[in-house]
Amino acid sequence: MVAALMRRRAAVLLALVVAAATGCGSDDGGRKDYVKALNTAQTGLARRFTQLQSRITPTSTAKQDEKTLLAYEAAVGTTVRGLRAVDPPDGFDALHRQFVGQVADYGAALRRARAELDGDDPRAILAAQGRLKTAVAATARRLNATIQAINQKLEG
Repeated sequence: MVAALMRRRAAVLLALVVAAATGCGSDDGGRKDYVKALNTAQTGLARRFTQLQSRITPTSTAKQDEKTLLAYEAAVGTTVRGLRAVDPPDGFDALHRQFVGQVADYGAALRRARAELDGDDPRAILAAQGRLKTAVAATARRLNATIQAINQKLEG
């Protein structure tokens, strides 16, 4: 369940950034380079999530799942560091900081879930999985809104 959720969210992030690329018709002000940098960061995240997806299975142990969630966290951390290194075009600083913060929020949700999934109580584990699903969905909605705002600014 968690692996499929991660894969879907990574795909959503990638699709949103690709949408930003199609909204940018010129290279003035470094906008094309900015979109390319966002695409690179998100493609890397999606690739790492795809590599990790098969590790959480119905037969994987709690320790194996914890290790996989830690790897997901690391992938998000790498993406956040890459995004922080991006120099947004003039006028995009606030939106860029917002976008980076929202990707970082995804990592925070993973950290919380990993901590909450450490136990033997099936009800507590299911509740933690539900909270992770809710947190990831909320983060995806916020990222979607931010990408839309970036797209509008790129087009305008």
